[in-house]
Amino acid sequence: MHLRFTDEELVTLSEMLTLACWATFWNHKPGSDDGVARFDDMLEKILARMQHNGQGGMVEVDPERQRLRLRKEYEEGSFYAQSYDEMRAETFWEELVARMAERELDKKYTAAELEKLSDDERKKIAEPVTQKFWKEFSSHGIANLHVISKRDDG
Repeated sequence: MHLRFTDEELVTLSEMLTLACWATFWNHKPGSDDGVARFDDMLEKILARMQHNGQGGMVEVDPERQRLRLRKEYEEGSFYAQSYDEMRAETFWEELVARMAERELDKKYTAAELEKLSDDERKKIAEPVTQKFWKEFSSHGIANLHVISKRDDG
């Protein structure tokens, strides 16, 4: 099977694969190395094809990994880099709010009480707590977030 890409489509594909590779680098679960390598190898193949097609000015060798990558200058301000940064930021805030809300619910209810709740009931009691944290973090970021050690933890 042969696929034909325009030069522009090849660039888009390399951006998509770069984004996918960045996501796979966060996977540290046992056995993930093969999956990461497959993505990495595919990106290498596409970047090598770009060099062959006369688009080598967009490609450089990563000195740390000794693999091809899109040039850093090209990456800065690119749509795929912006998308990745936005995804990471949104994931951080969503995870922080979810964990903080869960902690508050765990203080207010026993595990048995929470297990008895339906998904809709749980969402209903979590909503005001979640909204409280979204409002706080939207207004102040993490400026008012502090870690208070338990007395016996020092």
